[in-house]
Amino acid sequence: MALGAAFATWAKVAAEDFAVTKGTIRVIEKTPGISRGFCGDCGTTLTYAAEGKVDGQDWSADAWFAAATLDDPSIAEPKTHVFVSNQQSWIKLSDGLPTHQEF
Repeated sequence: MALGAAFATWAKVAAEDFAVTKGTIRVIEKTPGISRGFCGDCGTTLTYAAEGKVDGQDWSADAWFAAATLDDPSIAEPKTHVFVSNQQSWIKLSDGLPTHQEF
């Protein structure tokens, strides 16, 4: 997903624990079974949801959301780096977190 930034931090919770507390999420499904949510007013990327398995992993029980959209984004501390195969040459990851070439 293109976000126009060098990094995007995604967080997840159990789907039944996720709730929108303000505004309404608009959803687009360009890929069958994959829903991407965004703010209908400003277009900010908000959520990612899959109905079932994606690359062998079942994501249907999880609600994924852009951590930067939280009232306090600092509570979503990164645990790993994914898609490092796409990182720019000027990015130096030195925080000691695990890295994965893909997801």
